[in-house]
Formats: sequence, C-alpha cells, structure tokens
Amino acid sequence: MKRAWCPGSMGELVQGTWEGKEVLISLTIDRFSEIEVDLVERVDPKSREHMQELWKSKRAMELILQEWGLSRIAGKIVFRRCRSIPEGKGYASSTADIAALIAALALLVERDLYEEDIARIALKIEPSDGIVFSKMCIFDHLDGSILVRFPVPRYLGVVGVELPGVLDTLSVDRRRMRAQWEKYQKDLSEAFGYAQRGLEENDLSLLGRAATLSSWIAQSFFPEPIYEKLIEICSSIGGLGINRAHTGKAFGILFDTRVYPPKKMLQRAKEALRNEKADVFYNKVISGGARVMNL
Repeated sequence: MKRAWCPGSMGELVQGTWEGKEVLISLTIDRFSEIEVDLVERVDPKSREHMQELWKSKRAMELILQEWGLSRIAGKIVFRRCRSIPEGKGYASSTADIAALIAALALLVERDLYEEDIARIALKIEPSDGIVFSKMCIFDHLDGSILVRFPVPRYLGVVGVELPGVLDTLSVDRRRMRAQWEKYQKDLSEAFGYAQRGLEENDLSLLGRAATLSSWIAQSFFPEPIYEKLIEICSSIGGLGINRAHTGKAFGILFDTRVYPPKKMLQRAKEALRNEKADVFYNKVISGGARVMNL
C-alpha cells in the first residue's frame, strides 16, 4: 500500500492567451488531495464504486498503466481518496486527485515518474493545472508545455472566498472564453508582464496587480456580483489584489504576510463579508508537486 498527496490551487494568478498560446499560472496553496493505492487479489464492490465516482482518476490510472505496459494489473488496483479538495470550485481538485494517484501508483509498481508525465496524462482527460510542478510556471494547460518557470513567491498569503454553486471544467464554453481573451489581449499581456516581474523579483505588489487585472478580464465572461465588493474590501483591509478561479466559484484576496498577520487578515475579511453567502478562509501559497509516503 502506498499513499501520495498533491496540493490544489486558489484558482489562477493569471489566465489567458500569451504569445499565441492559451496558458495559466496556477496559485498553488496548502490544501491537499490524498490518495491511497494498493494491489489486491480482488477489488470489492464498495471500492469499485468509490473508484468509479472518481472516474477521471480511474481513467488516468488506466492510461499510465498502459504506458508502463502494466494494463494486466489494472483490475487488481484499488485506490481511495483519504483527503479531498472541494470539487467544481476552481481548486484544481481533479488535477490534484490524478497527480496524487499517479504518484502513489508509481511508488507501488516501482516506476520512475516525472512532473511532465503527470501533466501529460491529466491533459488527456481535461484541461489541467500547473499544480503538478514544484515551481510556479506559465503553463499551456492544453498541450502540457511549460513556457517559463519561476520561484514560488515568499510571504504571499491568500484569503479565500468560496461562493455557492459549482462549475464543471468540461462544461465551459472555451470558444467564447478565447474570444474574450482576444478582445482584451493588450490587458492580458500587461497582466502576464506584471506576473513575470513579480515572480522573478518576489514583488508581491506586482503579483496583486497582475491577479486583479486578470480577474477583471474574467469578470467579462464569468460575471460574479460579489466582484466589485471584493475589490473594495481588498483595498480597505490592505490587500494586494484579487485573483479568482477563472473556471470556478472561488476568489482570493492576496496579501503580504509580513505586513498583516494571516489571522488578523482573515478576521477583517470575514467581518467585511459577514452578510454574504460565502465561506471565507486562509491559505498559504506553496510549491506544487505530488509528495509520496511509504505505509
């Protein structure tokens, strides 16, 4: 039996078209999916049902076993999710599930595994996220290529604001979304420019500007009534900017943890949002990538 876990994301720092490619920069946070995998003689009905519910992960398992020449054992692999990330909110939950499963599986069957392998398999199922990479990156979430890698920003905190409802990534009208990105291409280029400089120099104020600009563009095709209020709250409590899940129901108020203690920032945000139907919580921005453990 082997186990692995992978962090999710608080949506994206920036997402859109850049240098002719559809790319994103995931904002990886300390919120995890954890998957346990084992090789058994017979898969019991309850486990089979659980795996079928996680059909994206199950399909990823089948694909990677096929690549390794181990399709013959697919019917003897059982996995279960020990820790989960809310689905349909924009936290990259499906990608995190797949990454954790593949990492645990590689350990179980003693196969080498690279971050690019996980991304490639995940992309065969749906557009995925950059959380599988240890560094932050400008990631083409359609073809799996990494355009630029960056250090993970230090001292960047995020107060998450989760709205009711869900949004399935596969249901998104990507043609309409691309049309909006094309309309705002000049602004998107500016947002990616801020993000690059901010990540290279660990300038958190530039990251806030990048995120706010990108979230404003996303508001044009995924409007949320709470957006303008979040902009006002961010300014009033000392935040750096607003990011969002571009295909989800979560927003983030970015801030510098050296300036404002997370506990105090969370308290102020909760007070300002007390009349809204939203869950409010704190997360730290961390490095991505799946982690494994022996049991």
